Amino acid sequence: MTSARVRSDEWMDDPGLDPERHRQALAGLARLNRISLVSRVFYPRLVRLAAQQPRRPLRVLDVASGSADLPIDWLRRAKRQGIRMEVTSLDRSEYAMDVALESAKAAGVTLGTVVRDCLTDGLPSGFDVVTNSLFMHHLENYQAVRLIQEMWRVSERSVLICDLDRSSVNLALVAAASRLVSRSDVVHHDATASVRAAFSRPEFSALLRQAMGYDIPVRISFPCRYLAVIDQACVAELAGRSSPILSGAIP
Repeated sequence: MTSARVRSDEWMDDPGLDPERHRQALAGLARLNRISLVSRVFYPRLVRLAAQQPRRPLRVLDVASGSADLPIDWLRRAKRQGIRMEVTSLDRSEYAMDVALESAKAAGVTLGTVVRDCLTDGLPSGFDVVTNSLFMHHLENYQAVRLIQEMWRVSERSVLICDLDRSSVNLALVAAASRLVSRSDVVHHDATASVRAAFSRPEFSALLRQAMGYDIPVRISFPCRYLAVIDQACVAELAGRSSPILSGAIP
């Protein structure tokens, strides 16, 4: 049985967090992402989209990017494979974006960065694909709905969202993994807080319907996550089946 969702402050979000503890936590979260292979959840879909427009690079915006370990991995893979891709990371933390630029330089790739609060300042336009990983669980329901709508508004082709799936089993797995891969107390605290704050798959499906007006598929993404893909073909097909719900006005 899935317990009720409980949101609490994550230490990583504290603007007064010591820079060295912040750096260690970013590194620990990046290791968690590597062992869970979350980059590979996104990357094949990005490659397919890039192949559909060979005349120019695929333009990707990653929202709430943190240290940008996923975008940097995509760029490294694309560079090796000769795939044209431009990725911009967006985060409200200037420190995280500085770390991201250092990591991108060390990896030999070019990463765009934007320091902006996606909830209050909106998103920049001009991107084919907008991605988001491990951020929706930070949000209240109405914030998640609005961000989904904003991501769809600025994307020209597709939106990809991956996040934790709240369950007692996933809580135990994430707690154990965080201690195996990192000595950071910030990672240990935030990993379990994230699962407790996460939406279950049915809950996130309901938010997608509120945001988009249609039942968007939300699939299991091993381990401990789910993936939602919103694209033009999917929305066009769903629009032909039913009348969309107008969800722009949210209290």
